[in-house]
Amino acid sequence: MPAPDREHHERLPTFYVSPVIKGLEIGSEIQTALERLWPWFWNYVALELGDAGRAAELADQVAYSVSKYAKNHPGEVQSFGGLCRVAAVNLITKIKTKEARIGYCGLSHDIEEALEPMAPDWQRDVELSIWIDEVLRGQDREIRTMLELRLLNRTWPQIGKLLGLTAGQARLRLYRALAKVEALQLLRINRGRK
Repeated sequence: MPAPDREHHERLPTFYVSPVIKGLEIGSEIQTALERLWPWFWNYVALELGDAGRAAELADQVAYSVSKYAKNHPGEVQSFGGLCRVAAVNLITKIKTKEARIGYCGLSHDIEEALEPMAPDWQRDVELSIWIDEVLRGQDREIRTMLELRLLNRTWPQIGKLLGLTAGQARLRLYRALAKVEALQLLRINRGRK
């Protein structure tokens, strides 16, 4: 059985950085530094991003940013290896932070199950609408007023005050009227089945 380090190097792809990236020539000292860092960089990308296959593409980005820095600050770079490592860590951290904002939730049916449905069941809405029409048409004025006010998101204390009742009395009267209508509807349904 091979040692883990040896197994890692057997999977390690051949290092390659484009000699020119976005019109900027990549110096030989930068290519050499990145080639020495390649095993570390490949493993770092695999550990941090979970996708070692992206390492080659990201190595080009590191080479470009280091070359651009070296071009803008001639003679200031003391260690291209150190600069490449810092640039690599900064790039991977930036990508990891950006990708952490995007969470995988699953396929569309998984998302639908996890979240409440955006639109309620249309059949239930139609039945509720018909039921409300029956309540409003067949009940006395007080019950219709209470139901209209509840549909307008008024609280029970507000409804009770408008009708000269307590909140509990208003709620109880409406619930009894609704239960009566529901019982009548069930009676009609059962008669229709016979």
